Amino acid sequence: MLNGLYVSTSGLLMQQSRLDTISNNLANMNTNAFKKDMAVFSVYRPKDERYPQNFIRETSYNKTINTAVMLDDIATDHQIGHITKTDNRLDFALEQENAFFAVDTPWGIRYTRDGAFTRNADGDLVTQEGYPVMSRNAQGTANINIPQNVRFEADETGTLYTDGIPGEQLMIVEFDDIEKLQKVGRNHYAAVDIEPVEAENAGVRQGYLEGSNVNPLAEMVQMVEASRGYEMYSKAVQTFDEIEGQAATKISSQA
Repeated sequence: MLNGLYVSTSGLLMQQSRLDTISNNLANMNTNAFKKDMAVFSVYRPKDERYPQNFIRETSYNKTINTAVMLDDIATDHQIGHITKTDNRLDFALEQENAFFAVDTPWGIRYTRDGAFTRNADGDLVTQEGYPVMSRNAQGTANINIPQNVRFEADETGTLYTDGIPGEQLMIVEFDDIEKLQKVGRNHYAAVDIEPVEAENAGVRQGYLEGSNVNPLAEMVQMVEASRGYEMYSKAVQTFDEIEGQAATKISSQA
């Protein structure tokens, strides 16, 4: 009887994880360059090391009542979101999927595809959170300063021109395996067990922004599915609990 309770509870937790992930995706559907997450699950079935060839445990029935589901990973879909023209000279988008802007945060260098930059009081190019956008010059340690009242342009490599004169260059990096990037906040990433390399041509587009890759209709359909699954497993858990209670009552009354 407990097997059914364990299996139903694992299904309940699975649907709860799906709902949490989908809700977060929908909450960030208007966040620049946000990449949707997907809950990935694996099948768990305990093994009896004493009798590894036990044919009874290998029957379809026993596999069913002894199999549970567990959260394996929260995977990120790095597909590029829709790129929209803004005509803001401080907005930048990247056409290369594995390319990222480097920004200097209080917690170290972070990487983002959100190119909605602005100037701070000193004229430095910063993110919306106020983090300095890093320059490729001086090994990426220099901030990018943009004086007021100058003609400011950028080419596809991220080289910045003021009044037609080339100057700083946006520090843009790429990764061989972006799946190893760890999400930090809504659209920043930390490099974990992977080193960035300078992007030769990331396809910088000035005056454009990348949107999220969340499809709200698809997410709503999945939310309905997860909600119904959660309700089904919740009823199953309740049923097993009631059966356990009735069994305990009958056994105690006969004792």
